[in-house]
Amino acid sequence: ATILRPEKSNYLLPDLVDSLLVDSLPNKVILESQDFSLISSASSQMSAQLSEFREVQLFTTYRSNAYENPNLSLKQLGDLKFTYTSDRLPLKFGEYNHFQKQYISTFGKPPNRTAIRAYDLTMDLILRNAYSGNLKSIYKIGETDYEEHRFFYKKQNKGFENKGYFLLQHNDIEIIELKK
Repeated sequence: ATILRPEKSNYLLPDLVDSLLVDSLPNKVILESQDFSLISSASSQMSAQLSEFREVQLFTTYRSNAYENPNLSLKQLGDLKFTYTSDRLPLKFGEYNHFQKQYISTFGKPPNRTAIRAYDLTMDLILRNAYSGNLKSIYKIGETDYEEHRFFYKKQNKGFENKGYFLLQHNDIEIIELKK
């Protein structure tokens, strides 16, 4: 493993990237940044390195809002099989789940992320409360999935932490779940 530090202008030296990627093995690159310019530059450089002889796959442990920038190429991320964890499963553009259809019929527009998260969280808490009669055993049900979110609570000190995540990957211009 080699750690690359970006230059002061938040880019990677192309010659250095080229010298570190090999043809004989699949190249696994972990990009940990919230800076759009670095993400864009690095993904563009890694995508340019792809060939029939050189395989490059891009990973991150934190997919920040910088990846939502419309100037970031979804095709490049798909070519790099960009893989990350997320607490929400994005639906395909133009597809609506049951809650979203009901929301549109009531309010005339699709719900935002906060409304969807609130719905999923409320449904999860109602289920857990109904199951045990209280929220003291919130973590005993295990993992649950709703419209777009996954919940799996672990006891932490005096509270609970949600450890439910999706493992997602860009495949062409779509985003797929790798492991259910």
